[in-house]
Amino acid sequence: MAKSWRLILDEHHQGPYNMATDEAILACYSLKKIPTLRIYGWHPPCISLGYNQQAKDVLFCEEAFPFVRRITGGAGILHDKELTYSITCSLADIKLPKGVKESFRVLCSFLIDFYAQLNLKAQFAREAVATRTGHYGNFCFSSCEEFDLVIAGKKIGGNAQRRKKDIIFQHGSIPLEIDFTLIKGLIRGSEAACDRATALIPLLHQKKDFYSLRSLLAKSFTRSFNLELASGGLYPEEETIRDSLISEKYKMRRWNVSRIYQKAHSCEQTSNIDEETSLA
Repeated sequence: MAKSWRLILDEHHQGPYNMATDEAILACYSLKKIPTLRIYGWHPPCISLGYNQQAKDVLFCEEAFPFVRRITGGAGILHDKELTYSITCSLADIKLPKGVKESFRVLCSFLIDFYAQLNLKAQFAREAVATRTGHYGNFCFSSCEEFDLVIAGKKIGGNAQRRKKDIIFQHGSIPLEIDFTLIKGLIRGSEAACDRATALIPLLHQKKDFYSLRSLLAKSFTRSFNLELASGGLYPEEETIRDSLISEKYKMRRWNVSRIYQKAHSCEQTSNIDEETSLA
């Protein structure tokens, strides 16, 4: 029998809370060995910087808008009206291939099913005709790598992954609507985003409720990987690490601007960035 996964259907939270929660789940995976799918939103809107980005190079003004640094690579994202997911599991939990790109392709397959349930045809960029791939700047949706998802020739959302030995953490953004004007005023080099990116609501030509989409995404995950999801919340150990990460890391300028953080808490296996590789 396949291992049951934990499903955390979360609400809209601030950037530090969201990033700390995901990292706490990753840090404690080796303690519980329970794979987890978490689905959540953001409030207020917040920019997340890729792990290797420098705030001064990405943002026009560091004081103008809330921002937080991710533990995954890639470019900046304005998280506003969107659905966000995170997956924490081992290679064995869903028989993932060891290759980074191949595991990325497998893990993103449930997103293709999700869009199909909404009568939208999503493809990997490398399979789509006349889709330009390559890195184009500081804004995630302006760039299109071969395993990014595109609909009608435009990138929709973004996904990034970190590994720690055989443990995988992947999260991704599904934009419901994109405020390109706001993005141009916040993120350097995002001028071409409107020509290369798209969002869910404009494609559907109708409003969709966050909670119904959250449920649909979970169902697509279950169907795509033929597994069971059991609703739950964080374990006490995860809550402890989350709270310390919020106050000591994700709310601290030295992490968000300079990527400096001294670990203070852990489960059996900590979320040590230096041990990981990333794919954005």
